[in-house]
Amino acid sequence: MIYLRILVLALGASVLIAAAATAETSITMAISGPGAVNDSTIKVGQPVSVDIYWANEDEDRRGFTTGFKITSETIKTIVHVADSGNGINDAGDIKAYGGWEGTKAWDFTGIRAVPVDWNGNLPDTLGFGGLRAKIEYGPHPKKKVLSWTMVVPQAGMIQIDSTFFRPGGVWAVVGPEGVEVPPVWGGPYEFKVVE
Repeated sequence: MIYLRILVLALGASVLIAAAATAETSITMAISGPGAVNDSTIKVGQPVSVDIYWANEDEDRRGFTTGFKITSETIKTIVHVADSGNGINDAGDIKAYGGWEGTKAWDFTGIRAVPVDWNGNLPDTLGFGGLRAKIEYGPHPKKKVLSWTMVVPQAGMIQIDSTFFRPGGVWAVVGPEGVEVPPVWGGPYEFKVVE
C-alpha cells in the first residue's frame, strides 16, 4: 500500500513538472492595414502593418529579447512609414499595444526597439527587449503587442523571420527562476507582394 502511495505521489509530481516545463511564450505575426490583401499577400505601394502577437502561458516573465529580419531575393528596398512622436522609436514606425506602451508591462525602462540596419535597404533587422523590475508580466492569451508599418514599392516576395540582433539579442524569455528559454516562433512568414 505504501508503494502505491509513493507511486501516485511520484506520478503527480512528474505531471506538475511536465506542465511547468511546457509552459511557454509563443510569438506569431500577421499583417493588417490598407496594404494587406490577405494573410500572405501585400499590395505594392500601400502601407501595411506587420503585427506581432504574444501568448504567455507562464505565470511570470522577467524579461525578453526578440529580433526580426526582413529579407527578399527580388525586392531590394522597402519604406518605413514615419509617424514621428507616435511610436517607441524616433521615426514612430514601431508601435506598442496591449499594455506594452510606456512602462505598463515592462516597467524597468519600457520596451526598447533596437533598429539594426533599419534603413529600408534589405535585409533590415529590428530587435526588441524589455525587463520588469516590480510588476509581474503574467499569463495571457494571444494579443497584439508590437507592430511596424512599411510600404513595399515593387512586386516580389518578402520573408520575415526571427534573428539574432547586435549586440546580444538572442531569442529568449526569462522565467520566474531567471532561466532563459527561447519563445515558440510561428515563422518564418512569407508574403507575396502584388501590383
